[in-house]
Amino acid sequence: MNIVVVVGAGRGLGAVLSKMLVQKGHKVAAGLRTMEGQENSENLVYFPMDVTREQEIKDAAESVKKWMGNVDVIVNVAGVLLPSDRTNTLLTEKLEDVRQQIEVNALGIITVFREFLPIIKEGGLFLAVTSEGGSFANSGALFPAYGVSKTTANKIVQILRTTVEDKVEVAAVHPGRMNTDMGRTTAQIEPEEAAEGFCDLIEGKIKVNYKEQWFIDYLGKTMPL
Repeated sequence: MNIVVVVGAGRGLGAVLSKMLVQKGHKVAAGLRTMEGQENSENLVYFPMDVTREQEIKDAAESVKKWMGNVDVIVNVAGVLLPSDRTNTLLTEKLEDVRQQIEVNALGIITVFREFLPIIKEGGLFLAVTSEGGSFANSGALFPAYGVSKTTANKIVQILRTTVEDKVEVAAVHPGRMNTDMGRTTAQIEPEEAAEGFCDLIEGKIKVNYKEQWFIDYLGKTMPL
């Protein structure tokens, strides 16, 4: 059994992954931006975790520590793709919208990692959901601000893993093109399939050499930088 924190568990991959992990016998602290209509169970407890609010993440880490002690795995799924990014270029999109996507998709990783690092067990695992859209090998301009935010997110992950060295394994994970609110127009898989992959990564069924592989997909395959 692993103790897992899933940040961004309100819908899509985060919601599916949280429940799937519990079904597989793990304990989950699920972070939500808004606490509405969620019911706690013995092995699934919800906490407010808006990644744009540093104090809220700090408080959540303290609450999780009190509830379950140190944790084995943290999966940061929290992300946003604004409607304006679907129809604009970087020449026309409001900078406010660009900033919001960078704040959530990239800076949120720093906030979560910084506040939860003290309660991750030695040799634990931190997975940040990023995207193939953050790869320099992806030359497309679809969802431009989102792409900028995910490229930034990947660099943040690279720096964080170097910063903590061998204390915690750190990786950026492309979850596949999922049929969710964010990715429906380009979907290739359902979130359940991606969640199964994440469960296999968490349980060690998919073997990854995190010393060398730090940008992977949900099946553990190395992604192009």
